Amino acid sequence: MVNTITCIIVTKSFHLLAFTLLLLFPATFFIKTTSGCGCNGTGAGSGAGSGSKSSLKTPPKNHHLVFADPRIAKVYPVIQKFKKTITSDPLGVTKTWVGPNVCNYTGFFCESPPDNKSAIALASVDFNGFHLRAPSLHGFLNQLPDLAIFHANSNHFSGTISPDLAANLPYLYELDLSNNLFSGQFPVSILAVKTLSFLDLRFNSFAGSVPPELFTMELDALFLNNNEFTDGLPDFFAARYHYLSLANNKFAGQIPGSISAALSGASEVLLLNNTFSGCLPYEIGFSEDILVIDASSNRLTGPLPFSFGELKKAEVLSFAGNLMYGNVPEEVCGLGNLTSLCLADNYFSQIGPVCMGLVASGVLDVRNNCIPGLPFQRSIYDCLDFFSSPRYCG
Repeated sequence: MVNTITCIIVTKSFHLLAFTLLLLFPATFFIKTTSGCGCNGTGAGSGAGSGSKSSLKTPPKNHHLVFADPRIAKVYPVIQKFKKTITSDPLGVTKTWVGPNVCNYTGFFCESPPDNKSAIALASVDFNGFHLRAPSLHGFLNQLPDLAIFHANSNHFSGTISPDLAANLPYLYELDLSNNLFSGQFPVSILAVKTLSFLDLRFNSFAGSVPPELFTMELDALFLNNNEFTDGLPDFFAARYHYLSLANNKFAGQIPGSISAALSGASEVLLLNNTFSGCLPYEIGFSEDILVIDASSNRLTGPLPFSFGELKKAEVLSFAGNLMYGNVPEEVCGLGNLTSLCLADNYFSQIGPVCMGLVASGVLDVRNNCIPGLPFQRSIYDCLDFFSSPRYCG
């Protein structure tokens, strides 16, 4: 009887204290009510010892945080762990990575995931221009399961790319790791991300061959420029690019004619500053949506294909700094939208009246060629030496 009265008194006192604290701290104080008072060792601590021992347990970590959605709660510790690996944050963005409202962190954006329109999930990370430094993205990028977009241009990230991207990121369609400190071989784990439509690895130190499978992925945009990639392009392309940039690498060999299918809807194609050789494929001329082609500073030879006169939307065509020769097609010079046609530093030997008009207007640059009657051409000895040897596309 005494124990029962004591239990009632303790219980009433506890509830009164709890009610008082709840009034004072409504947003942070939470109490789980149970049936039974626990004075006899049952009730709240059922299955885990006596009630007195249960009340002394250490509260679970982050027990005071309230998240907008279980999906947000899942990525919270991932972000906090990654935050601890960041060694430089000149803009102080990680100072905002505090508390349960992950969707308000600088660089993090939330949306409803495709599989549950009533849920809230971390859908996008945009670190562009933050200049963060961390030894690796592994354990972070691959642990954000609802991520659709990851942009990290102009940071100081390095290390390897997680091998399980495809398995863990079923919605990822934009991946931008440009202008960082990544190196080594092409990150092959990217090849398994079949949802990807935008890939940007520019301005890193990746090297070696690019797997042919990359060019069979259904990418809208592929940026590999300013790395150290080598070897040639595959004979087969399954992609349909809007933007393709392979510039400033060490790609070699011929540009395959099959690339024309990949460029059928392309607007910009940048192949400059490599060591591509052989002739330009005439099939590229059927890529009617192209606005810009720059294949300057390679070792391309042969004439400029007449088919390029079908690039009706073209604004900029540059093939300067190659070994091209022959007549400059009037059909190309007659393209109505051209603002720049750069053929300097080649061995072209003749232009017609339409092209001459573009020279006069400054649209066509044919300096340092072998065209009689025009200023700033190669010496006759240089031209004779070049034409003294047979030239082939192969």
